Amino acid sequence: MWALLFRRVRVMLTVIVLLPVVASISRRLAEAVERRQEHPTLVSRALRTVESSARRARSLLR
Repeated sequence: MWALLFRRVRVMLTVIVLLPVVASISRRLAEAVERRQEHPTLVSRALRTVESSARRARSLLR
């Protein structure tokens, strides 16, 4: 019982910490790609989708 509880707590803490990191890294990469190409590309749009998904998932956990 305790092992399951601690495992869930560890997973939740990991997700709570990793989601903002993933969102910020994907946002910075998308901005760099857009600066280099001077317009949105398929890669930058995919990175923006990752960023918004991570932001939405984090808001669900709050």
